[in-house]
Amino acid sequence: MRFYRMGRWFLRGHCRQQHFCFAVLLALLAGCGIGSGGDEAGSGAGADGGALSPADELSIELTGQTKYRADEGVSLSYSVTGTSADSASVTYDGPVELTHDGTAKTISGTALLAGTYVVKVTATSGSASAEDEISLFIDANFGGRYGGGAESEYSLTIGRSQVTEIDENNFVLTRAGTLFWYSQATDDTAFINLLCVADVEVNGVEATGSGQCKERVDDQLQVRTVVGLLVTYQQTGPLGLTYSYEETGDTFDIDFAVAGEAYVSPDLDITGIYRSSLLENLDYLNVSQDEMVGDSYNLETPRCGISATLARYDTDFITATEGDGSIIPAESISVDNCDLSDQAGYAVSVGEATGSGQSGLMLILQSGISDSVVRFDLYTRRGSEYSDPLSKLRYVRVCYESVPTSQAAQYDITEADCEALTL
Repeated sequence: MRFYRMGRWFLRGHCRQQHFCFAVLLALLAGCGIGSGGDEAGSGAGADGGALSPADELSIELTGQTKYRADEGVSLSYSVTGTSADSASVTYDGPVELTHDGTAKTISGTALLAGTYVVKVTATSGSASAEDEISLFIDANFGGRYGGGAESEYSLTIGRSQVTEIDENNFVLTRAGTLFWYSQATDDTAFINLLCVADVEVNGVEATGSGQCKERVDDQLQVRTVVGLLVTYQQTGPLGLTYSYEETGDTFDIDFAVAGEAYVSPDLDITGIYRSSLLENLDYLNVSQDEMVGDSYNLETPRCGISATLARYDTDFITATEGDGSIIPAESISVDNCDLSDQAGYAVSVGEATGSGQSGLMLILQSGISDSVVRFDLYTRRGSEYSDPLSKLRYVRVCYESVPTSQAAQYDITEADCEALTL
């Protein structure tokens, strides 16, 4: 150690000032590598000879869509980089419903309840560690059929919310849905006295929006503007619906519970010939899995003829998530010569339904072991420029595969009728 010997000579012959000599000694020792880490320091050096930053040694990044509907599958992935990436192990911290696959570097699961969740991943290699986290925003799937009310019996039907806005990466920003609700008398008539529709934007455990209601007031049809509508989701299943009328300021607060027997298979065969269960002498409907067409068979005057396209939800997805298959969106609805506003019992539920280019929902009310037992409500809505903006019609299947169903007899439908209607 040549520098060491020089240091001893220097100290013996020249050190008269203690502080100066101590500084010189440290400089000489540093030249020998003592206290600098020696050759081992090279393992932490960058290309320019400086030490590696923590991110250069180990880093982890979590990516993926962060906004989902409650019945949708969650899919996230992560990447680990840095000089220690190959030896790093990764741990997951988040909802137990999601599964961490360390080999595929993914975090996924079938569904989460509505709410906000934090997902965190931590990479560790020796003394180095890195972490990343994101928040998952899960929107409630309000889609389904609900019942409630007190003095009046209420029914609520909500279609599954659909994506309405995405970002540059095709990730969901907002989603919207349509809901219909009505109340009916609890006396022997059970006539509908209120019918409403609203468009809502779903965000987490809430949905907000606006719409319209129609009802009879002093024997006159009145259309009200619905504002401040709020649908709240509760862990136990029921929904709360609050809204006000813009014209009067009246406020309503209704609690709904999930309606029993509302969930049916999305693969249910709904084809057949249907007849209105509201009034006689309305057009029949020839319904397939994807459309419906009116048929004025054996009627002197065609009335309430309907054509529509059924825009089914992804049945495979509904089946996988055990979703509600009883609701089917209907598009391009055209209703001809259908004015029941002079019928006291149907002035609110149907009213003046005539119009083209309508949209709505088809709600299957009943299905059973026998294919002969199927009924449905058809909700339709016209533009806000109409004095009667929405309607609800009800139908029952009377023919299936050219044969009268178990419900055909009460409507005097014969096998000959079914054969003629099915052609």
